Amino acid sequence: MTTYSSWRFVFVAEVVIMLLVVLCARVITDSTPRQHIRLDSGSVLLSSAGLVLIVFGMLQSKTWGWVVPLNTPEIGGVPIAPLGVSLTTWCIALGVILITLFIGWQRRLLRDGRPPLMQPDLFAIKTLRSGLAVLGAQYAVTAGLFFMVPVYLQMTLGFDALETGIRIFPLSVALILFSIVGTALSRKWSPRRIVRVGQGILVLSAILLLGAVTEDLRSVLFGIGMFFAGSALGLLASQLGNVNMSSVKEKDTSEAGGLQGVFQNLGSSLGTALIGSILIGALSTSFASGVAVSELPSEVQATVSAATDRGVTVIPAADVAQLGQKPASRTRNPMSSQRSTASRSSPRCGSPSSV
Repeated sequence: MTTYSSWRFVFVAEVVIMLLVVLCARVITDSTPRQHIRLDSGSVLLSSAGLVLIVFGMLQSKTWGWVVPLNTPEIGGVPIAPLGVSLTTWCIALGVILITLFIGWQRRLLRDGRPPLMQPDLFAIKTLRSGLAVLGAQYAVTAGLFFMVPVYLQMTLGFDALETGIRIFPLSVALILFSIVGTALSRKWSPRRIVRVGQGILVLSAILLLGAVTEDLRSVLFGIGMFFAGSALGLLASQLGNVNMSSVKEKDTSEAGGLQGVFQNLGSSLGTALIGSILIGALSTSFASGVAVSELPSEVQATVSAATDRGVTVIPAADVAQLGQKPASRTRNPMSSQRSTASRSSPRCGSPSSV
């Protein structure tokens, strides 16, 4: 659909599927009686604001930098970077403070005999803490993988969405298959053993994928690496949910499920932010080094350095030649023209992932 029509139809399909799920929800009987509990507005505001700030800060790290300010937003021409520290750090720190206040507020509600939004004592359960930590790490790896691989396949190799999906397909098949295998193995192996095996396979898949990522893609090795990655994620997915839900009493299962959702989203945000920061940082350094050792005139090198000191933009490798051939008179931004010329004039400035 994305390749031959529009990516918007994919999200339309999700809406249709969810409507069918809602319509069929009445078929499922709920064994627990319905409880009428009034939500505490202060708890909702503290938890929501804290999580939003943490996730927003993580995602903005690619633009603002983690600690050293980059591309800092300005108000009236004045950069917003208190104490010379990036807004990313301030957002995450403020979010952590709000979450800490949220947990303290939950304890106060319990002391006052009022229902809390979350039972803070759940974090005292070692099994639940471990399960949530591994779950967050799993989603961080998954998000990083699904961020990096399409960038490589589409931006570097020039594949369209369909070709990219075909290359990723072994991961999806293996994930479903080994989710079933992990459930069967749980009758003989402990969850800890299955999770450790899954983590070991995940490391092996990373090594295989590193060996497959070349300028022309070693397709067989890449497919095997994606299959192993899906196998590892399937084994982890088959156990972590059961570990988390079985570590609490029946009355606390809904809260444990909510915590799983929180750690999934936090892990995904962290994985995307980290891999994005590493990618942009590596490309910026590589591009700057290529310009520095090139035969470009010193004034052009200085111009390129000034134009890229606040970050770079990743463009498809297939577009580099076309951009480099644009004459300066047809380029709206002279700085953009000089950047394109730099890419054209020095082969060492370019790379499979072009900047």
